[in-house]
Amino acid sequence: MASRKRRSLDVTINLVPFIDLMSSLICFLIMTAVWNQIDRLEVSQAGGPSTSEQPPEESKTLPLNLQIKGDGFLVTTGNSTYTVDKNGARYIYCHKDNDKIEADAAKCDEDSLIGALRKVKSEASGQSNITIQCLDTIPYRELVRVVDVCKMNDSSDTPLFFPDVAISAMDLN
Repeated sequence: MASRKRRSLDVTINLVPFIDLMSSLICFLIMTAVWNQIDRLEVSQAGGPSTSEQPPEESKTLPLNLQIKGDGFLVTTGNSTYTVDKNGARYIYCHKDNDKIEADAAKCDEDSLIGALRKVKSEASGQSNITIQCLDTIPYRELVRVVDVCKMNDSSDTPLFFPDVAISAMDLN
């Protein structure tokens, strides 16, 4: 009978390809990881010792919506509505005559988007947020211009209108 040769159990494993694979996987993991800062939530126990610090009073904000429609803008607050109609095929941001947006909001026409936002800001001076609602048929550049107008700053870099902008789709109902 022929005897079978047994293989040796001492096998050397080449680690270089394994290390190469692991280093490339780690690089891929680091590049694709989501980097964000986790906010902290201050919580106190019910019935526990109270601190002398009082939570800051929240200022009352109005529901403020700016709708971009095919025929112009509609700015609604809790108790008032402002309509800015289009001038032909153009939306009126600052002047009826041209598309230029002035750095000084006081130079803009009253029946423009900036004029309507000035009126709303005078009613609710503590308000800093606005929701922009837009139809799907409105060009993207118009939405971007509206966001830019809402986030305008004066010469001292103080927000003129509403720096906290939220965008949502408009219901057709």
